Amino acid sequence: MYSRPQPVSAGAILLALFSLVSHPLALLPGTKEVPAVIVYGGFVLSIGGLLASAGLWMLKRVWGFWLTLVVCVLNLLSAAPGLVLALGPVSKAITMVGVVVPGLIIVLVVLPDSRRALRAP
Repeated sequence: MYSRPQPVSAGAILLALFSLVSHPLALLPGTKEVPAVIVYGGFVLSIGGLLASAGLWMLKRVWGFWLTLVVCVLNLLSAAPGLVLALGPVSKAITMVGVVVPGLIIVLVVLPDSRRALRAP
């Protein structure tokens, strides 16, 4: 059994917190103008993020790593248009967090120590 490196622990915790915070955003007032595909897609991404963080935490070498990368890339791509299209400074700040946090998680997961711990035995 490998010990969990700090970048993997930090990535798993960040991903779980990000998924938990973004999960209820689909239920906020004002989402009636947003297409249902976007709202339900965000819901699915938050559930996938929770599963991916569990996979990272348990050092699941195949599905934990790849699900984390897929969820973070999709989160990053879904938040990126808001950098240009957000109307107010609060919306831009929330969008910036939605871009920076998944990018940070990707960096933490692909660091050499993380890759070594997630490498198949």
